[in-house]
Amino acid sequence: MTNKFNWQSFISIGLLISFLVMLLSGVILYVAPEGSLSRWIGWDVFNLTKKQWEHQHSIFSLLFILFSIFHIFTINWGLLISYFALENKKLTNIKELLAAFVISILVFTGTFFSLSPFENIIELGNNISENQTIEVDRPDIPNIDKLPLIEFSEKVFNISITEMEIVLEKNNLKIVDANVSVNEFCSQNDMSPQELYLLIKKSISK
Repeated sequence: MTNKFNWQSFISIGLLISFLVMLLSGVILYVAPEGSLSRWIGWDVFNLTKKQWEHQHSIFSLLFILFSIFHIFTINWGLLISYFALENKKLTNIKELLAAFVISILVFTGTFFSLSPFENIIELGNNISENQTIEVDRPDIPNIDKLPLIEFSEKVFNISITEMEIVLEKNNLKIVDANVSVNEFCSQNDMSPQELYLLIKKSISK
């Protein structure tokens, strides 16, 4: 005899799993360095980059919403409706409803206008992120890691792509396509853009 599929257990477990992934990814993104810096230093957690954690957080947030909708309409719909039930033409849970709405509005408004303690929470995350990259050596060029290698050699080191190829070949690195981005080249060679930059910088200084 086969047991029937238990939808209530499925939805509850799905909610728990998606919540835990959202929690983990949320904490990781809270302390992660700023986007371009995280790419520059090759920052990752559990071998996932910041961008990949952002993708996980977004997808599991949607999954959590879907499970929540199923949970409301298949399990707790009757209970939820009862919160809005009228008794003598008055809502039976008016205090609870008002408290929930007021707290939500306060959190939204406080965050929007950067009021304490919400501003302090945001600043704490920013401080943790910035402290990870205090010693970072990076040229002052926007989105430098997205530059094609040919532009990277000219704008950063003021050398031709041919000269940079010679430097890289001495370090057992080969450029197959000069138009590939710094990020992609580094990903192919298992290194961060910062490591590539310091390698070339050191070789040129010699």
